[in-house]
Amino acid sequence: MGSIQSRQAAMAFRNASARPACRNCKHGQQAYVDRMPPYDRAGWECTKGGFKVSAMAICDKHELKGHREEVR
Repeated sequence: MGSIQSRQAAMAFRNASARPACRNCKHGQQAYVDRMPPYDRAGWECTKGGFKVSAMAICDKHELKGHREEVR
């Protein structure tokens, strides 16, 4: 059967933090609701689209945060 790592590699397994989502997109940003406590909680917004999102949401325009495009 192999080691856990070799079985994960064979399936192209990725941890939840490595999967594409708004939380690791360069256009996703944490936004705080401007209200008095206890309602002043953080949410997420898409700076490219200009709308609220959830941290686990995803779209076709996802760009990994910190990833540079190759210049040719």
